[in-house]
Amino acid sequence: MLPILAALAIAVVPGERLDYSVRYGPVSIGTLTLRTLEPETVGSAECWHFRADMELTRSFSWLFWADYRLETWCRVSDMSTLRSYKRTREPRYRAEWTASYDPEQATVSYSDGQVCSMELGSRDLLSTWYYFRALPLLAGDTVRTPLHVDRRNYRLVAAVQETRPVRTPAGVFDCVAIVPDAGGPLSTVYLTDDELRIPVSIRTRVGGLVVTAVLRSVSREEEE
Repeated sequence: MLPILAALAIAVVPGERLDYSVRYGPVSIGTLTLRTLEPETVGSAECWHFRADMELTRSFSWLFWADYRLETWCRVSDMSTLRSYKRTREPRYRAEWTASYDPEQATVSYSDGQVCSMELGSRDLLSTWYYFRALPLLAGDTVRTPLHVDRRNYRLVAAVQETRPVRTPAGVFDCVAIVPDAGGPLSTVYLTDDELRIPVSIRTRVGGLVVTAVLRSVSREEEE
């Protein structure tokens, strides 16, 4: 646990903003922004607070357009999720909900009244991206973690591959690749092979499509 906590002191920086171009194959279809917000308290637990805003542009409405917001509050101690929020805007579907993760009862309670079981220590999709950043990963390592995403449980098993260069609009970075097994909501994530572990490329499923977010810029937002 101590190596993870030490890495978190570097990898979690309130005010950090990561901007991405979202691509479907070679075509740019939108944007993704990841923000690290100020820590908050959920119940009695101190939590990191992260937010993701993804927009798939209407100029490609013949294919798909959407607007998503994800937020997560995960415990500072182990980065397991305590609360998550999702807002979805698609051509024929709109939804908004909050989910409360109960580590004592191993349940997730949704704001519409549904209660789901979960495995202890489960993470949502957004907190998993940041959890990867806190791990002291080496080629050949295996990452295992339970996930609870969109009312479904997964057992993520991912292999860490050797460092390779990844070209992005923000530059060329030496990255480690985290490659999950098939069947889950997350595909390959490339993290910079340094103490910051910035995700420069993230593949995931959005509305039935597998899309890739590629880093455009890294900045710092000042608190208002």
